[in-house]
Amino acid sequence: MRHCSVYVLLTASTLLVPSLHAVAEPGTSLAAGGCWMVLPKGETPERSNATEVICLGRDGYGEVRESQFYGDVAACAKVTYRTSNGPTLVEIDFGACTNAAPNHSLLCASSAGRKPVACLQTVPGDDEPVEMELHPFERAGP
Repeated sequence: MRHCSVYVLLTASTLLVPSLHAVAEPGTSLAAGGCWMVLPKGETPERSNATEVICLGRDGYGEVRESQFYGDVAACAKVTYRTSNGPTLVEIDFGACTNAAPNHSLLCASSAGRKPVACLQTVPGDDEPVEMELHPFERAGP
């Protein structure tokens, strides 16, 4: 069932990605790795406004460095992402956490290397995806 919803989301993204590209500026690609602040669309890109700070490696894996909503999840959260000539699907898995944080995914328009990167966040059980943006975060070190 989970794979079916991912395929539906990816199929729907072909209709939404052109609008995601229209709101972004030139910049860095997600696939190049690095740390990103996850913010609701239009929020000022400041660490205190970020819902999460995620760091992506070049190998398709990453980590949640911090989360304003779910607290200390860095040790238990898993992040995976994949890109295939189009949007990037970032999946955040809090399954190993004990604080009932919900898993969620970000479907991001990153193939053209843009910043901020426009994304749609989907949480299982929510009716509508939420428009989010990823902003590069250079100071997300340990």
